[in-house]
Amino acid sequence: MNMQSGRIRAWLRVMAANPDAAAVAISPYFNQGGDAWVIVRADVVKGGRHNLVVPIDVAEEDSVAWKEVLKIVREAAGVQEVDVEQVVSHYPTPTHKAHSFVTQNEVEAWRVPEFEKPGRHPQSPGANPWG
Repeated sequence: MNMQSGRIRAWLRVMAANPDAAAVAISPYFNQGGDAWVIVRADVVKGGRHNLVVPIDVAEEDSVAWKEVLKIVREAAGVQEVDVEQVVSHYPTPTHKAHSFVTQNEVEAWRVPEFEKPGRHPQSPGANPWG
């Protein structure tokens, strides 16, 4: 196991009557929680038993924060079920070495300085080829 971060990271797999409405209800919390908890995003998904996936990150020793995040998601509009999939190992390690891909359309539509160039983006500033 490669987790020694002091954090609990999990994927909340949600079934909601209207997943877009549930995601909108969760979205005001994206910038809240401080160091205690983070709701990373809310992804409306298709093709499985669940229709919304919410990655979260909670301080390991903070049971109040854990309960607070679960309550936010469980009480979002139309949420019927929440399954918790807790991360026990992640690759790459550490997590900020993860990569993403940003399209030219996304760059033009939403200006975010660290993603000004389209293409694959390593999250670690040291791995970013243009500084």
